[in-house]
Amino acid sequence: MTPSKLYVRPERRFTWEQWQAGRAERRRIGNLVAPPNIRRKKSEGDEYLRETYNGERGPKFNKPFDPSADE
Repeated sequence: MTPSKLYVRPERRFTWEQWQAGRAERRRIGNLVAPPNIRRKKSEGDEYLRETYNGERGPKFNKPFDPSADE
């Protein structure tokens, strides 16, 4: 992989935990202006989704993100 030529100032770097905290705050603020759960009740892809997610239409909401789960 070619190294990035973009300069990132040290004060603009943050940890995974800081990113998660920021994301939680953005979600909290978003929930003030829109419903927190806007998932459809039914769609064309239900059969595939339910097979993939053990009978559910998608992954559980409010579950901490685990990047290693995709590996």
